[in-house]
Amino acid sequence: MCGIAGLLDFDGNGQPGNSGRILRLMLDSIRHRGPDDRGEELIANENGPTLHLGHQRFSIIDLSPGGHQPMANDDQSFWLSTNSEIYNYIELREELSDQFRFNSQSDTEVLLKSYEHWGIDCLEKLRGMFAFAVWDSKKRQLILARDRLGIKPLYYIAGEKQFLFASEVRALLASGLSDSEINPTGLYHYLSFGHLKSPETLIRNIKELKPGHYLVVDSDGNVKETQYWHPLDVLNEPDKDGQAIQELLHESVRFRQVSDVPLGAFLSGGIDSSAIVSHMASISEEPIDTLTIGFKEKEFDESEHSAKISRLFNTRHKLLTLDEEQLLDALPSAINAMDQPTMGGINTFLISRAANEAGLKVVLSGLGGDELFGGYPSFQLVPKLLEKKKWMKVYPQILLNLGTKLLKFSLPVDQGIKLDHWLNGKLSGAHEYYLIRALYCQDQVSELFQDQNLVEKETLKNFETTNSALENLNRAEVNDDFSLISYLETTHYLQNMLLRDTDMMSMAHPLEVRVPFMVHKLVEHMFSMPENLKKFTATPKSLLVNSMQPPLPDSIVHRKKMGFTLPFEPWMRGAMKTEMKSVLLTSVKPLENLISQAATEKIWHQFLAGKISWSRPWALYVLKRWVDKNIS
Repeated sequence: MCGIAGLLDFDGNGQPGNSGRILRLMLDSIRHRGPDDRGEELIANENGPTLHLGHQRFSIIDLSPGGHQPMANDDQSFWLSTNSEIYNYIELREELSDQFRFNSQSDTEVLLKSYEHWGIDCLEKLRGMFAFAVWDSKKRQLILARDRLGIKPLYYIAGEKQFLFASEVRALLASGLSDSEINPTGLYHYLSFGHLKSPETLIRNIKELKPGHYLVVDSDGNVKETQYWHPLDVLNEPDKDGQAIQELLHESVRFRQVSDVPLGAFLSGGIDSSAIVSHMASISEEPIDTLTIGFKEKEFDESEHSAKISRLFNTRHKLLTLDEEQLLDALPSAINAMDQPTMGGINTFLISRAANEAGLKVVLSGLGGDELFGGYPSFQLVPKLLEKKKWMKVYPQILLNLGTKLLKFSLPVDQGIKLDHWLNGKLSGAHEYYLIRALYCQDQVSELFQDQNLVEKETLKNFETTNSALENLNRAEVNDDFSLISYLETTHYLQNMLLRDTDMMSMAHPLEVRVPFMVHKLVEHMFSMPENLKKFTATPKSLLVNSMQPPLPDSIVHRKKMGFTLPFEPWMRGAMKTEMKSVLLTSVKPLENLISQAATEKIWHQFLAGKISWSRPWALYVLKRWVDKNIS
């Protein structure tokens, strides 16, 4: 992939040289996203704003200079800078060949001419992952657009005199035009869930363009954001037997194997990654390259299962065995790779590094399979809670409180706190799902915040934003539990954490990660499926398992789900303990008036006493490290 950046200057007295200097600072900060080439263009407009547009190129398709960006059309009335892979660019090129002459083999030129021909309606034509900027001199406006599922990121600052945008938050911070003030809403989201929630970031004046949206900035600086796609807007004719899933996934994998550089796949040995490798193997004439991470801690190690799948599909398999000392050595680089703080992503950083060292430029991943096919515990837990909620109303509150106290003695502290919050209606959002996904529950977040008035206001705002997500479901008349949870897992957890983590951690090396499950036709299809076909059977993810040839071994299909998690629990008590302690027990100035240092230290001691999960202190560690590096 690539990195894009730009500065639209409305100040008639602005100096082009100064905006060029700012652009170069922004591009320098994201050089890792595109080490192969750099482009800068000053686009002056008579009696209008000046645009300084930049690009860092990571060459994947058409490695020649013909793919250089920013790219202009023949009369320079349109300029494009894009971070994208347009998988159907060959088909679009053929469709446009009667109207245009093409000067390269790049998908960038196809995207540019698609906009020239169809305008913003070109978004309906695109199949792929993208975040791009187009300057339309005929309409005197800047257009930013992001792919339907939010695979590629795009951030902006809407100021009075300038409008800035970039692929990463760090580029906007590097411009010197951001106020660097911590956003309390973003901080609340992070403490509640371990990640930021779009469109918020941790910086007050930096926003993220939401998935499936485009944004128009006119010559007067007016900004209008529009949603062009929603996963529930297009409900297809129901697939009665699930046969179309195989066809859609196969086509998606085929498109994502197009590359002019070495390509492979992440392989955990779970159903999702195995499905991707299965389709890759059926398409490729040569053995494909696969990678996995293993650990000496057997309860976290999936290498045995990935080896089975490798043998089944005859892949060239590479195993990276990781220990706590290696993680400790990698921590500074991994934290530096975080464009936004996140409690996840370290695993992706490490396996992406291994892929880069193996000579790969592109890998396919099984991300999205759990969200679409019901692979998370939430698909079973949420319906159970909703059912219990119905009959709980017949019992007096005093009996419920007594039962809760007795039950909490048999539960880990974290689960006991969530149970108490649920019974008292403190859901970390407008639905039981958000409580299950919560890192810190509502009372815990309140304890961490210094300003109680502020946290009360942010609690209300969070409830309102999560409730709006549920309203989308109501408008689409989606009322089955499976679709509800799938929608929330996709729009909350996948988009706000997993996809964002994957982009920033892979691009740190650089490496392009493609996600075949995240093709919008498959997402639309799954939401159109009748509930009876998606419900759980004796075979986990049966719709997906049945789409694979040859069939997966029972030992893979029916094994306990592990997830791609590092052994943080033992490691934070071992080699990482000193590092964790030094950070958590030291205050960070920008957080002093927002986060209670006493509450932070309490969390650390509770972890050491075995009362809470490793994820709680780890999230605070990452937050402090990130703030100290990027804001202090």
